Amino acid sequence: MVSTTQLFNEQLEKLEQQINRYKQLLASDLRELKFPEDIEKSYNEYSNTNFMKSSRLILSFGILLYLAFGFSDFALGEEQADTLWLIRIIISATMLVGITLLFNHKMVNWVIGLTTLGMTVIGLSVVLFIYMLEEPYSYAYHLGLVPWQVFILISLRSYLRAIAVSSLAVYVCYIFVAYSKSFAPYQPEIDRLIYIMLPLFTIFWGLLIAMGIYLGYQIERSARIDYIQNRLLAIDAQRLTLLSEELHLLSTTDSLTGLANRRHFENCFELEWRRAIRNQDSIALIIIDIDYFKKYNDLYGHQAGDDCLRTVCSSLQTYAQRSGELVVRYGGEEFVVLLPRMTLAGAQHIAENMCQSVRELNISHEDSNEKNVTISLGVTAMIPNINDDDESLLRDADRALYQAKANGRNCVVSI
Repeated sequence: MVSTTQLFNEQLEKLEQQINRYKQLLASDLRELKFPEDIEKSYNEYSNTNFMKSSRLILSFGILLYLAFGFSDFALGEEQADTLWLIRIIISATMLVGITLLFNHKMVNWVIGLTTLGMTVIGLSVVLFIYMLEEPYSYAYHLGLVPWQVFILISLRSYLRAIAVSSLAVYVCYIFVAYSKSFAPYQPEIDRLIYIMLPLFTIFWGLLIAMGIYLGYQIERSARIDYIQNRLLAIDAQRLTLLSEELHLLSTTDSLTGLANRRHFENCFELEWRRAIRNQDSIALIIIDIDYFKKYNDLYGHQAGDDCLRTVCSSLQTYAQRSGELVVRYGGEEFVVLLPRMTLAGAQHIAENMCQSVRELNISHEDSNEKNVTISLGVTAMIPNINDDDESLLRDADRALYQAKANGRNCVVSI
């Protein structure tokens, strides 16, 4: 029982420490979007797993939409149309295959990084198209970066770092290409319009990225807070379950010996008695009494008496291994063994082994006939019917125990 209590205390303390740790994280407001290493690993696995479940179709749709915009390559690409279309097909096919292969539990730690890489490649491909095409045909591809950016914000909504890396990488490359490329004059009115619109589009896109990063921060922070709160609820539920189990254990277990107590025995005995009636099975009882135990307490003290009880109980408990079998501390130095589906001969054999095992413990008892601690055992069994009373089985076992004591103790009597 000591070890069981110690285990319970250790488990409870561990849960309490986790609860306090998560509460401290909530109190910190999670502004840095970073957990301690072990919690961060657990959060990433949880978050990435949910991402794989919810985003496979979204990403596949986005890639197919990117591929569908290939009509613009043929409409605007002129002599570069086949090259643009080939680039688009290679990127789309690679990413669709990647989603099929990578979206599984084994790749859970890689899925966000690889998704971010794929989205960045798509954005850079649009920038490449702008670089490859002559004016005014390249102008249409500038606007193609807006739906790409919106898709990044939707698909990676709760991953701030992924949004920032992908968006800023493509944005910087776009600025470099857009402002370093030599534009051939086309028509003065159109050239002037593009000259005005290009910086406005750059500013608009930059503001869109800033808004996306802010929203990504808020969404990820909210997701992390929800994760911590859910973990707190789960751990608190574990704590309540543990306390409930301990309460049940305390209500059904003898605190000194760790055996089932009398209350638990009465419940189990009633259930097994009814089962025996239904199935017409034999049910057996053994009542055990430690011989001259009052003298043992008087001679060696109550602490030694408690140690003696625990030692004897450990020996007795090894004989109740089948389902439904139970060793019970019935009161003081008296014990009951419940043996469902057991004949009288089988129960007597177990009782004799118990008697021998206690003798072999060689617990010294100078104020007894054997000079060692021994036990007396009364055994009875029956196949009950609906008219029988379970108390009669207890009375018969008790009568057998009384006869064993009358026969000089340290023996087994069956009736």
